[in-house]
Amino acid sequence: MSEPSRPMGRGRGGRPSPASLGLVRVDADFTDEYPGGDPTCTEAYASLCRAGEALLGEFDRRIAATFGMPQAAATALAVIDGAGEPLTPSQVSDRVLVASATMTATLDLLEYRGWIRRIPNPADRRSVLIEITPDGRAVADQLLPGIRTVERSILSALTPEERAHLLEMLAKVLARAAEVAAEPPEPLNGQRIRPARLDRPGNAPDPADRAQIISAQ
Repeated sequence: MSEPSRPMGRGRGGRPSPASLGLVRVDADFTDEYPGGDPTCTEAYASLCRAGEALLGEFDRRIAATFGMPQAAATALAVIDGAGEPLTPSQVSDRVLVASATMTATLDLLEYRGWIRRIPNPADRRSVLIEITPDGRAVADQLLPGIRTVERSILSALTPEERAHLLEMLAKVLARAAEVAAEPPEPLNGQRIRPARLDRPGNAPDPADRAQIISAQ
């Protein structure tokens, strides 16, 4: 997949943001290579993946620059702040969708910063509860409106009507993705006619596109 030259914004760790690559486009002979494929499905799917990575990457960049912590810690802090009552570590983990081992390290970091504290759980002496501290509330009060500012800045590229239409389309995609995820996973299969251009020296695929969607190559 070829990409036009674009100004390269900086993403995670100083690397160019995936957003600077623009939409993912397939090669002109895509339907010859994949008789059962659809170019717009592949381009839209891969571009959604690229957009998601870019949007999360911008949160990562802003959170690291402002608070010196990863996005996972910021998300956990927001969950604890928004709960309105102490939570168990498992409840925090469930709400941010991370593994418990990772959550332990995340809570350790937040506690070290003085933003949360672990307190005894009166309902279960074997566990603890997590509650936010006044300093943690102050951080959340800076973090959350800052996130809203980033959202407004990026989505200002669309009109209110376009944003509403985008939400409608995303709702359809997410609903179908939920249906597929609820089904037993089927083995990957399909027909591919390997193009001769891939066997010529010096024709290695674009690593950025290959990282976005393996099936496009």
